[in-house]
Amino acid sequence: MKTYIDLPLLVSAKILAFASDGADGDLDIWKKSLPLLSVCHDWRVQGIPRLYRHAIVEIVNTEYKDNSDEEERNHSEDEAVADSGGSDWDWDSSSVSNFNDLVSTDYKITTRVFSNIRLIETLGLGSMVKQLLFGKKQPEDIYKDQGGPRKTFMSVLEAMFHDLPDDKITKPFIKLYELEYMDAVSGNDAQNLCHVASKAAASTLINKYPNVSSINVMVLNPNEYFQKLIADLAIVYDKQLTKLVCKIPPMLPYTLTAPNLVELDLRLESSLHQSLPTIFPQSLQRIHISFDDVQFSWDMFRIGNESKAIVFNSLVDLSITGMDQFSVTGNVVHANDLDLVLPKLERLHLENIILTRKDAQAMMSHGLKRLSYEGSIITASQLCKQPLRNLDTLNLVWVEEEYPEETDDFIPLANEIFNKTDGIEHVRCEIRATYYYWSMVGIDWPYLTHLSLNFAIPFKKLFDMLPKVPNLVFLNMVICYRNANEINEVTEFLTSIQERYPEPSSSKIETLYLTGKFNQPCSYLCRQLLSGRAVENLKWYWPQLKDIKFQD
Repeated sequence: MKTYIDLPLLVSAKILAFASDGADGDLDIWKKSLPLLSVCHDWRVQGIPRLYRHAIVEIVNTEYKDNSDEEERNHSEDEAVADSGGSDWDWDSSSVSNFNDLVSTDYKITTRVFSNIRLIETLGLGSMVKQLLFGKKQPEDIYKDQGGPRKTFMSVLEAMFHDLPDDKITKPFIKLYELEYMDAVSGNDAQNLCHVASKAAASTLINKYPNVSSINVMVLNPNEYFQKLIADLAIVYDKQLTKLVCKIPPMLPYTLTAPNLVELDLRLESSLHQSLPTIFPQSLQRIHISFDDVQFSWDMFRIGNESKAIVFNSLVDLSITGMDQFSVTGNVVHANDLDLVLPKLERLHLENIILTRKDAQAMMSHGLKRLSYEGSIITASQLCKQPLRNLDTLNLVWVEEEYPEETDDFIPLANEIFNKTDGIEHVRCEIRATYYYWSMVGIDWPYLTHLSLNFAIPFKKLFDMLPKVPNLVFLNMVICYRNANEINEVTEFLTSIQERYPEPSSSKIETLYLTGKFNQPCSYLCRQLLSGRAVENLKWYWPQLKDIKFQD
């Protein structure tokens, strides 16, 4: 019998390529892929260069018990990890879930930094590294830096440059350690030393990893020292960067131009008063900007003060997200009288923002294929006044809790939008309503293909509604029965469909996805209900139905 060892090299190469590509930006996938290196010699030879394209520094906050035995054991474990040159990649912080437990007198939160950089050094694979990944693995609401931000910053640098005989790195480290335990120390001294160490670290890193083209930062709640390190890394790799992902508010230097950047993912926050660089727009293919009420402007892509237009010659994917959903009136994208030129834009995702009319026209006037909008139905209606004829996919998400003043306007405006979608292959709508039952009376969506209802709707009303959505192929709905009487009512209805309706409907529904929201006894009854005659009746009434999925 053949085994994995007998797989053709081409097949095993594809498996390893899939694993390593999946690790792009995902630390957990990278770690789960490591056992592939132990399969056999051939897999190890092929897999090491692929998986070690990613140099990873992971910051882990976790709890520990504050007693001498535990401290001694933790100290021994730390020494063992340091001595082995490896990393505790199996560390699991999933048990850290209760903030109240962590602030008790018996528990504290400690920060550890794990990295695969020493393994890369040992294997001599520095030239293979294409991506720097900085990740943080801990619940966001318990972020605490025991020992202050300088301690975490030094831990990161230690993980990156452990045992390097470079005086530019070592001397600032020694001085910083001294400052940690001095009572009378100037804050400016510590800050200046951290900045010196940051610059030296960036300079050393480009020598160690000369072929890095991607920086991915997913650290939550960064301090100024860590932000400075990311800024210095961006500067030294400026001309060769093709991907820059900062899931933190970056403090990028204005000198950064990134002329070869293909993918940009930035988070902006008004409270940080960020100075943004001027990034060349010509090579960008994908942009994702998320911001709060900072009132984002396109000026960061403007080359020269005299230019009146910003030309994104290569941009195919644009995503703009307003993070502060409950003050959406502040999430305005300002054009500052600049003309946007987006000749190749194909995919546009907008969430909780307000566009100027001119920007909306620029984004919708060319060959746009996919439009996703989550937010105000009024803004969506204004956006969809532009021609939709080139689209092959339209996604619309409306959350009533965020826009309660639009409840009465939603269906009339949605009717207006969805009556313009003839010829669009995929027309999707998701409604997240707060009412137990939310009225769908008056809908007229002849071209809608996918509908998700995040609220309960009785099957009888659903059956009455479906003729208004004749092209629906996918339905996701909530079933929520609060007591046995409601269960009995729906049981009686579903088991008597063929008596109530003389012939099957003309519905095109192929997939029915049911999400349960009820107590455990009702959950059991619903599962029994939807596994017998009721299912047979549903498939009789919806003759195209192929798949019914159920999830509690």
